[in-house]
Formats: sequence, C-alpha cells, structure tokens
Amino acid sequence: MTFASSQDKENVRQAAFKRRLALDAEDRRKWSAQVRENFLKHVELPPAGSVITAYAPVNGEVDVMPLITHLHHQGYRCAMPYVMETLQRLAFLEWTPETTMYTGLYGIPQPDPQKAHEVLPDFLIVPMLAFDAQCHRMGYGSGQFDRTFADLKKIQTFRTVGIAFEAQKFDPVPVDMHDYTLDMVVTESHVYRKQKE
Repeated sequence: MTFASSQDKENVRQAAFKRRLALDAEDRRKWSAQVRENFLKHVELPPAGSVITAYAPVNGEVDVMPLITHLHHQGYRCAMPYVMETLQRLAFLEWTPETTMYTGLYGIPQPDPQKAHEVLPDFLIVPMLAFDAQCHRMGYGSGQFDRTFADLKKIQTFRTVGIAFEAQKFDPVPVDMHDYTLDMVVTESHVYRKQKE
C-alpha cells in the first residue's frame, strides 16, 4: 500500500477523470455490456432476497443499470445510494425498475427519500474514478463511501465489488489509512481480487 499526499491523490483523480471522459461513447456502451457479462460469470452473489446496491451512472461511468435490473428480476432486493449531506455519508434506498429517480447532490440520480425505504446492504456494487490491481479504490474525494463502509462494518458483514473500465486502472493508486479496500474490481476484461491479509 502506497500512502500519498492529498496532492498525489488529486493528481491521479484528475487524470483518471479526464481519461474516462475521453473514452469513446460507443466503446463505453460496448464495454459496459462486457463488464456485466464478466460480473455475472465471475462474481459469487449472496442468496436471493439479499440487498444489493448499485448506482446510477454519471460522467461516463460504467452503465450498471442493465445489471441491477437483471439482479432485481433474479429476486434480489436492490437499492441506490442517497447522499446524506449533513452526515457526509450514504444511506441506501430501495430501488426497482419502476422507481422514479431525481437529481440529488452532485447531480447524481437517486430515489426520493420521501418515498423509498432505507435498507442495509449485504453486497455493494461501487463506482470509482481509479483503481489498482490490489483493489484500492479512488472516488471523487468526498470520502462518503469510505465513511459509509466504516459505519457498516460496525453493524454487519458485507461484500464490495468495484466496477470500472480497464482504462481507469492506475498502479498503484495512492491511498491513506482511511481508504477502504474493495473485495473485487470487475472491468470489461479482468477481475481483480483483494489480496488476503
């Protein structure tokens, strides 16, 4: 694990964001479908009825909506993150393909907290800006996922799978002691697994 300064992290964050936005739209569509296939082939899922969270893609992220829709039809309870601005962490609100989404903080689509029930996730499908082969994740810098993972660890066990394009891989991603290491990262061409401690 490479501990780095906030400037190191910001440099990688900006480079990763530009790299992803520069990807061709048709390539992103094709690779998103390949990520879905790779995920369903290689990821061991919890029992049906478990709560699986995903995300509504923005800024050129891998489109996981077909994947989470498929998982819903397979009998999973599905949810999307909701940004709890005052607590600087995430809640997870139940989602179905019929759920009306609205634009929340940072322009991210999310369920309406007045209409959707909060749930606790057993399995989280997580977006990111960058990752490395050791399953370290870099997000946008708010720390909300890391704080949420830390809170969840206090009350239950769960698994995390990051979703990204192979072009988002940086080796190594600079991290600090508060950054959460994912269990897996799935791209259109590879599956990375966290090294056992």
